[in-house]
Amino acid sequence: MIASSAVPPAALDLLITQGFDATSVDELAAAAGISRSTFFRRFGSKENMVFADQEMIIAHVETTLAASSVDAITTLIDAAHVVFDQYTVNPEGAALRHKLLSSVPSLRERELVSTHRYERAFYGFLKRRDLAKTASEKSLCLGVSAGLVAIHNDHLRSWLKDAHSTDRTKLANDVRQFLNRFADLLDPDQKATPAKPASPSVVVSVLDAAAEEKDILQAVSRALKEHGK
Repeated sequence: MIASSAVPPAALDLLITQGFDATSVDELAAAAGISRSTFFRRFGSKENMVFADQEMIIAHVETTLAASSVDAITTLIDAAHVVFDQYTVNPEGAALRHKLLSSVPSLRERELVSTHRYERAFYGFLKRRDLAKTASEKSLCLGVSAGLVAIHNDHLRSWLKDAHSTDRTKLANDVRQFLNRFADLLDPDQKATPAKPASPSVVVSVLDAAAEEKDILQAVSRALKEHGK
């Protein structure tokens, strides 16, 4: 999933204006307001600086999944909110980081790896809930995990274009609608609502009190046919 950068916007802006390869660590450290040695202790490399928040957010997602005692659908929605909230809390940094990733192929590749890590986190949660016991269930859980990430990123892309186009409530609604399609997998203990029996039809025939049995049967038969029985 896409996530916001904890890096000062000035450092991201420098990478965009000067180019990722052309910007030195010394320049980035100065933009971030730290020394060169602190930069290496904190980030280790320019690429790690861009993705400095990823480990924190993934750890937060995993903690949310592991600590949950509610149903799977609610838990997955909560976990999706974790990343969305981290992204939207810093609009300027999010926009700069998205622009940077769009211009540097190597960073886009690492972003794809991060996406797979989120998918694995969701799948691991479903597996721990014993929802992937069979080969078919495993395939469905993998699909659910990938679909959840896809929906989340679609909302984030919309938010990047227009912050008013979506929010965490709209995200939750779309995620819930998607996950409800797999309710039999995600909530196997749910009780199916029994279908209500059809209301009985009453057929009335008016006959003479002295009518014989065959006359009664013929009258009832005609009445049933008239009512489409």
